[in-house]
Amino acid sequence: MVEEASQFDFLTYCRPGMVLKTRDRREARITAVAKESGLISGEVPMLGACAWRADGRFHEAPAGAAGPWDLMPPTNPAAADQQHRSLVETLQSGEDNPGCCD
Repeated sequence: MVEEASQFDFLTYCRPGMVLKTRDRREARITAVAKESGLISGEVPMLGACAWRADGRFHEAPAGAAGPWDLMPPTNPAAADQQHRSLVETLQSGEDNPGCCD
């Protein structure tokens, strides 16, 4: 599990407003992503403001060791990129069969 988290590209994936889970299953709301410094900033309930390194590890972790406040990669990263629109918009879009899976 530690290897999975360290291989995930959090800097590219994270956007302000996004919510990820920490290793101890708390919600971490991302507030800023600084690619130049390699830090991701966010808020965690009962912890307050936090920051993580590009690999998702808590930036104040002793010797960079894995810990409970590390970010966990999403279970389905592609789901965050799915576009959603109302049924009315979909039906009025003019596409031949907007709901077809084929």
